[in-house]
Amino acid sequence: MADTNNTITDENIDTKVIDTVVDESKVENTKVDVKTFTQEEVNTMITKRLEREKKNTEAEKVEAERLAKMSEGERLQAMFDTEKASFAEEKKQYQIERLELQVIKELSTKSLPTEFSKYLIGVDAETCMNNIKEFETRWSQAIANAVDGKLKGTTPKIGGGTSGVTKEQFNKMGYRDKQKLFDETPELYKELSK
Repeated sequence: MADTNNTITDENIDTKVIDTVVDESKVENTKVDVKTFTQEEVNTMITKRLEREKKNTEAEKVEAERLAKMSEGERLQAMFDTEKASFAEEKKQYQIERLELQVIKELSTKSLPTEFSKYLIGVDAETCMNNIKEFETRWSQAIANAVDGKLKGTTPKIGGGTSGVTKEQFNKMGYRDKQKLFDETPELYKELSK
C-alpha cells in the first residue's frame, strides 16, 4: 500500500513539473523588461539592506535587554504601551487612507485631476473639502489663463494698405488679380485704384 501512495505522489509531482514547463514556455513567449544593475549598484543595495537589518536587530536587542531588567508588571505595561502606540499609528494611517479615498472621490465628481489628491489631504474631512474648493478655483483660474494665453494674439488688420501690394504692383496686375483683390479687400482696392 505504501508503494501505491508513493506512485500517486510521483504522478502528482510529474504533473506539477509539466505545468511548470508549460508556464515557463509562456513566459519565454512574452516580452519581459529586465533591469540590469552594475556591481556597484548591487553592492550599495546590499550594504544599505544590511545596515537597515543591523539597526533593526540592535533595536530589538536593546528592547529585549530593557524588558529583561523590568519586573513582570513593568514588562507587561511596556508591552501594552508598545502595542498601543503601534495601534495608534495603524489607526492614523487608516484614517489618512480613508481621507485620500474621499478626496479622490470628490475630485472625480468635480472632474478635477485625481493625481493631486495627496496634496489636498488635511487633518480632517472639513480641511480636505476646503483644500478641494481652493484647488478647484485655482485650477479653473489657471486653465482660463492658459486658454487666454493661447488665444491671445494680434487681430488682423483689414485694409490700411499694408497688405504688401504697392500701387506699381497693382497697375501691373491683370483683370483676374484685381478682381480677387477687390473680393478679398475692397478698401485696399479702392485706395490703390485712385
